[in-house]
Amino acid sequence: MTERPDPVLILSDARGVYIPRDFTSNVARERVTGVSDEDWAALAAGPDHSEYWDAWGDVCDHAVVTDDNGNKYRVYQEGDCWLIPDGMTWDDEADGWRWP
Repeated sequence: MTERPDPVLILSDARGVYIPRDFTSNVARERVTGVSDEDWAALAAGPDHSEYWDAWGDVCDHAVVTDDNGNKYRVYQEGDCWLIPDGMTWDDEADGWRWP
C-alpha cells in the first residue's frame, strides 16, 4: 500500500446520466466490493434499467475499490465521479478532500 494516495478522477461530468454505466466499464469488477452482482448488472444495462439510480446510490454508499497497490477508495460523485482514498475527509475551509 502506498502512503496517502490522492483522489482519482475517474469519470467527467460530461458523461451525464451515463456515469454509472461507464463506471462498470472503467473499473474492473474484481476490484469492487460492497456491490451486488444485481446492482452491477443494472448499472451496466444503462439508465433505462428500472434499478439504475438505486444501484448507483448503493455504489456511492457502499462500494470499496482496491487498486494495484492495495489502496482502498470510496466512490464519490458530485458532478465528476471520483475515487476518494479511505481516510480522507472533506474540508469545508479548503473546499476539498484532505488527510486528517
